[in-house]
This record gives sequence, C-alpha cells and structure tokens, in this order.
Amino acid sequence: MRSDALEGLVTAMLRYLDSAGFSARELARYTGLSVDQLAEPATRLSPSQLQRLWQLIQVRMLPAISLSVQVRPLIARQLAKGGVRVEKIAAELNMSRHTLYRRLKAENVTFAGLLEEVRREQALTYLRDCNRSLAEVAELLGFSELSAFSRAFKRWMGKSPAEFRSSVRPAVAL
Repeated sequence: MRSDALEGLVTAMLRYLDSAGFSARELARYTGLSVDQLAEPATRLSPSQLQRLWQLIQVRMLPAISLSVQVRPLIARQLAKGGVRVEKIAAELNMSRHTLYRRLKAENVTFAGLLEEVRREQALTYLRDCNRSLAEVAELLGFSELSAFSRAFKRWMGKSPAEFRSSVRPAVAL
C-alpha cells in the first residue's frame, strides 16, 4: 500500500476510534506506542499494530449486531473444524463463557439452541449433496454416531435423513 494511502487509512481509523471514545493514551497503550509516536502513525505502525487498531474498531462496531447473529458463524466455523467449544467462541468474542451465556439469555436465546439451529441448517445443505454419505454428514455436524444424527434430524424435520435426501433428489426421467 502506498504511504499516503496508508496514512489516510490510519488517520481515518484513529478518528473513528477517537469518536468512539478511545483516548489517545488508551490507543497508544494498546498499540505499544507512545502518544507522540501515535501522532505520526503511518510511518510508525507495524502490521500487527494496524491489526490491533482494526480489532478495536470491530469490537466497537459489533455490539450493534445482536450477539446471537455474531455467534452463529463462529459455531459454523468450529463445526467445520470438527467440534464446537463454547469457551473458544467466548474467547473469540473477548468474553467469558458465563458472560456469553448471560448475554444470549438477555436475547432469549441459548447457546445450545443456536448450535442446534446451525446444525439443522447445515444438515439440510449437506444432505442435498448426494456425494456425501450420511455418516460423513453426521461427522461434519459433530455427532458422535450416525444414529444420534438421525434422531436429531427426525426431531427437526419429522423424517429421517435418508427420507429427506430421497425427497429432495430430483426425479430421474426414464
């Protein structure tokens, strides 16, 4: 990035953070610079310091989005990696597990309920892909066994995964 473009970007970031209520002292401490060094940021900020400023901006903007909306993609990402741990999601949101539970409760949502919704939505997507076996779908969704997935799916949709898959498979013309 060109130096003048970088300087403009950093200046805009600092103005936003200032308008969001962060003092120059807080920003300097967070980036590891002195207040004087922060006054000339484009030439002084390393990529990691720029990233810290960006993280502050994100933290400031995220409360405008409901917490449950923020948690859903984090659950989906962890499911794709093999398992969901509430502690990891809370850490990604810079809060404790208890705070996450409390804030979700304030939205009349539970973590378990969100996990189930994300699993259900992903199950519907995965089952439309006939190249995936039912056992693979169960594993991708974090179920220990195909039978556990089948019971959950039947509870969600009123039919087994195999029945659902056959009902959405396009009819083959003879």
